[in-house]
Amino acid sequence: MKISLNFLSIFILFFLFTNVSNATVFTSVGIGAFHDPNIWDVGNGRIPGEFDDVVIHHEVDLNLNSKVTIKSLSISNAAIDFSGFDIYGTDTLVVMNDVSSTLFDYDKQVYLRIGQQATVMIGGNCHFLRIERNTSDKFLNFSLEDESKTFIKGNFRFDYLGAGSNEIVKDVKLDNNSLLEVEGTTTFINSAGNDFNLVMFYNAEAIFRDSLILILNGTGREAGITLHDTTSLQILSSAYIFNSSTASNDFAKLRVRDNASRLYIQENVYMESVGARVKLEAEGGGGKITVGGDIIMNASGEDEASINIIDDGEIYLGGEIIRQNNFGKLTMKHNGTLVFNGSDRQIMPEGNLPNSGSDSLYFKNVRLENTAGEAFVLSENMIVKDDLVLTNGNLKTDSTAMIILKDSATISGSSTAYIEGPIKKIGTTGGQDITFPVGTKTTYAPITISAISDQLSEVTVQYLSEPPPFGAEIFESTINNVSTDGHWMVEKNINTGDLNLTLTWEDSAEAGINEIDDLVVAGWDGTEWKNYGQQSAGMIGAGGFVSNSLSEPPPFGAEIFTLASTSSLNSLPVELQMFKATPRSGSVDLEWHTESEINFSHFLVERSADGRIYEAIQFVKSTGGATTPARYTFEDLSPYAGWNYYRLRMEDQDGSFEYSPVEVVKSKENTSIIVYPNPVVDVLYIQDAESQEGAVSVEIFDQNSSKLLEEVIRLDNGPVQLAKEDIQSLPSGFYIVKITGKSRSQFFNFVIAE
Repeated sequence: MKISLNFLSIFILFFLFTNVSNATVFTSVGIGAFHDPNIWDVGNGRIPGEFDDVVIHHEVDLNLNSKVTIKSLSISNAAIDFSGFDIYGTDTLVVMNDVSSTLFDYDKQVYLRIGQQATVMIGGNCHFLRIERNTSDKFLNFSLEDESKTFIKGNFRFDYLGAGSNEIVKDVKLDNNSLLEVEGTTTFINSAGNDFNLVMFYNAEAIFRDSLILILNGTGREAGITLHDTTSLQILSSAYIFNSSTASNDFAKLRVRDNASRLYIQENVYMESVGARVKLEAEGGGGKITVGGDIIMNASGEDEASINIIDDGEIYLGGEIIRQNNFGKLTMKHNGTLVFNGSDRQIMPEGNLPNSGSDSLYFKNVRLENTAGEAFVLSENMIVKDDLVLTNGNLKTDSTAMIILKDSATISGSSTAYIEGPIKKIGTTGGQDITFPVGTKTTYAPITISAISDQLSEVTVQYLSEPPPFGAEIFESTINNVSTDGHWMVEKNINTGDLNLTLTWEDSAEAGINEIDDLVVAGWDGTEWKNYGQQSAGMIGAGGFVSNSLSEPPPFGAEIFTLASTSSLNSLPVELQMFKATPRSGSVDLEWHTESEINFSHFLVERSADGRIYEAIQFVKSTGGATTPARYTFEDLSPYAGWNYYRLRMEDQDGSFEYSPVEVVKSKENTSIIVYPNPVVDVLYIQDAESQEGAVSVEIFDQNSSKLLEEVIRLDNGPVQLAKEDIQSLPSGFYIVKITGKSRSQFFNFVIAE
């Protein structure tokens, strides 16, 4: 057996060597058919075979009635004006190695055209090259037509010295259900002359399994890839668009146009310009671009790098828009839409950068469809000129980075996609009421305001989960009680005029609403809860709504609103059913449910670092009743580093109390800011345990949300004793300190002891 195997190996090697050594170069000597021996310079009636190199200097056509295999293919214009290879039929041409197509003389033209369901399989690289700059409108062309297919195992490269000014033939054209698939890198370069263009028409498809590189340099005037007519281009890696041309203001561009064309880029898009312009563009009747990663712009000046979404075009972005310097802009016109649909947390980019000139990110129609389960984060104010649609994932804002809806702009959301923080409306509402989809991390609580007609109007709304305002209970005579679940902040300027409000809740049982007819809108005017009445109210599924009947809540400036009842029939949320603590990044969420609350007053949330000594960190008023279950949540924004012990002190109206079971969790991340001691007797200290913040702003509020103290301190040199005289002068009770540093605002509760 061993001798036979050795003999077989020798035979195979001899066979291969004999055939390779007999490989022939077939060069065309005239116009004609590939299977005609008379067009080749090889005699004896031979035509090219699977070990032969083929060189075409004339116009040659190949009708694929059966499979044809050759070793390599070269097309050039060494002989006459036209040199080209037409491949058609219903079978396959296999080129085992490389394909090259070279244009040596600017006054000649060369082409490779594949059509009529033919299939071409290239085992190596495919390279198109123009040697001399084109000044006579003659073309170097590669085209696929009529359901033909081409598969390139290696790299695909098109080096171009530009088209003539009147050339009408596109350099690369995919048409009528054709398919081009490239396994290696695809590179298109225009270094001189007029335009280089790859265009796709009528259901054509291209798949680039590695990177796409599009370069415009030298004196080239344009390098563009354009998709028309329901075509599709998939780039299963990253796309690079580069322009350093000195010839004109034209673009290196990648764009989809009309009739639902589709461009899919699996990873990042890199857009780089050096004194020239680059563009990524979706336009026309539903042209769509999907980018799985980031869009990264690196420009040397304004108006050089741009993302354009025009007409009904759409760009779906799985990552972020990143500008590596001050330049790069987003332009949105008509119904163009930008969709953030990543599966990881996404950060909304800054719209305007310092010294960027006219460059900015112009947000018009924006949809949020992120599935990460974490809120989007704004890096600065996001100005929306038309529509902001929240589909999946919340958007987190604060006073320095919020959503600003311009004149007639709209916003929509749902219980799975809303704003956590403030949102501002500037200008008119187009004659319509406007609903703000706001809430906290755990609660969706939209608020609707009546139509605004003044273009100088400004209204800011926010929903907060703390009891409003921090436990104060002073009612006008018609109010029996108010909700302790949360409250809405509404602030408007003098140009806004009268406003009516509609408050919404999702769970009537959790909100403690039993009798809808007794429900009213209440507002805190700084002294007492004022009854704004009920114009209308209703139940919607498990939740409901109530609108005020007075014409002028709120007054100019900020006011707090919540649900109120004119009778005791609405408890407006003890038999403890559940108590749970869940660690988050930098905080701990507490949640508990009660089955019933008879003659019950309130909860005190208590926390301990060792399970022995507890401190009260939050007062929560009862919202349940004798037959009404209730649910409660509280977010501890300043847990201890490491282990935290939580319990509820449950106190009845007669002063008796009992404790809940203890929940023990380990904080995932603890803020470096420490506020102590708690309770406070003489002095309140603030310390930055990790020396991260430097200067911070400190504000202290009482139970009525009135600001008692505001100052800026530095935490660089250890603990700071905060306003000793002012602290000692405050009466005993609950207070909140807000500390704002470089990264974010943090809230701490503390008690001044008697």
